[in-house]
Amino acid sequence: MREEIRLAGGDWSAARAESHATRSAVTGPLLRVRLLLPELADAAQNAAQAAYDMRAADSPAALQEARERALQAADDLTTAAGAAYAG
Repeated sequence: MREEIRLAGGDWSAARAESHATRSAVTGPLLRVRLLLPELADAAQNAAQAAYDMRAADSPAALQEARERALQAADDLTTAAGAAYAG
């Protein structure tokens, strides 16, 4: 992962480029969810932000904590989507 390479002091330029491509790939679907399913807007934004927050990790332990928060936010989005479609 980009942040692991960065924290280890390695050359992370290729990983950074890949990360930017991934971020671009997330932006379109996130916007569609926010516009078409406003009841999921907060959960979707929280999931995306939690993934982006991994960039701020300053240690392997902080990175692991950020990963766990991102996974939880993704689970929360899935739960919110299930509730929206069930209702």
